[in-house]
Amino acid sequence: MTAVPGVEHHQVFPSDTEQVTVARRWVAGVLGDEHPALDDCVLLTSETFTNAVVHGGGGKVEVSVALDGRGVTVGVVDGGSGAVPHFVDDLCGTGGRGLPILRALATEWGFLVLEDGRLRVWFLLAA
Repeated sequence: MTAVPGVEHHQVFPSDTEQVTVARRWVAGVLGDEHPALDDCVLLTSETFTNAVVHGGGGKVEVSVALDGRGVTVGVVDGGSGAVPHFVDDLCGTGGRGLPILRALATEWGFLVLEDGRLRVWFLLAA
């Protein structure tokens, strides 16, 4: 399946670190092998999905992919722990690299706490 501009694709995954690879493959399949932002999109999906599993309260993780004239936007919604993204000062530690990678590669990114307490982190990679 290759993404069609103007159509948002959704997939729900169990909140489990073993699903990170499955989510990356799904996003890659939606974009197709020739998409110019494929590698960055797959990497950022991995980072945001992992954060959703580790910090997101369990349950499920929802991933969306949309293409438009600006580029590709990916959204990742966690299970609802109420935690919001924050940067870690110790980049030599065992974690805390996801948001700096997101900030470095994404054209834009942000997050929204939904009414039910789940967190949606999104990123845009420009066309």
